[in-house]
Amino acid sequence: MAKNPYFLDSTSEQRLVEDLTAETIRSMGRDVYYIPRQLVNKDLLFGEDTISKFKGSYKIEMYINSVNGFEGQGDIISKFGIEIKDRVELVVSAKRFTELVGKLEADVKRPREGDLVYFPLSDTFFEINFVEHENPFYPLGKRYTFVLSCEAFTYSHEDFDTNQDFIDDIETDNSTTGVELYMHEGLTQDFIPGELVYQISGDTDSSSIDHVLADATATGKVYDWNG
Repeated sequence: MAKNPYFLDSTSEQRLVEDLTAETIRSMGRDVYYIPRQLVNKDLLFGEDTISKFKGSYKIEMYINSVNGFEGQGDIISKFGIEIKDRVELVVSAKRFTELVGKLEADVKRPREGDLVYFPLSDTFFEINFVEHENPFYPLGKRYTFVLSCEAFTYSHEDFDTNQDFIDDIETDNSTTGVELYMHEGLTQDFIPGELVYQISGDTDSSSIDHVLADATATGKVYDWNG
């Protein structure tokens, strides 16, 4: 039997399904922030950029497929410490993505692997690992959604400058700076890697740890000591 003649791949029918899909996501979804990644010096061998930047953010609604909570392995203790392995699957309207992101970012025609999604509900950053653009498979001959498979983002010295303080704070909270210090001669006390050190300006009552902590202008951790 041939295809139903009353269901045609006409533009009007496609637009109807497209609008209904976008309306459903706007009604049942959550507001998130899409943060495109800017490559600075891509390594063609490994296919990554260790000094990439995030310079913009776009508020957009997405539907959460993972309705029972975050998936993945959750919080686990490994040999590197506590690792967060939360995963989430998000659905975004292709039409809304073009309107809110694609028209402002010339290089972003669709959600891209490696870009970030900030989830205000849990104050979590997710990195897009895979974008499914053929599910559902072209109903009425057109694509209406993107399905994003995301994993909790691990900060690795990327530069954040989105003009949104609640997003850019990830850089302030996680970045570290290494400083090499030279101690005066005659120091008899050795330092142990992992110990905390405090910098103070001016005179302080060094006999009281409370005064030292109160007057400290910077706090650091010893990584190596060559006494």
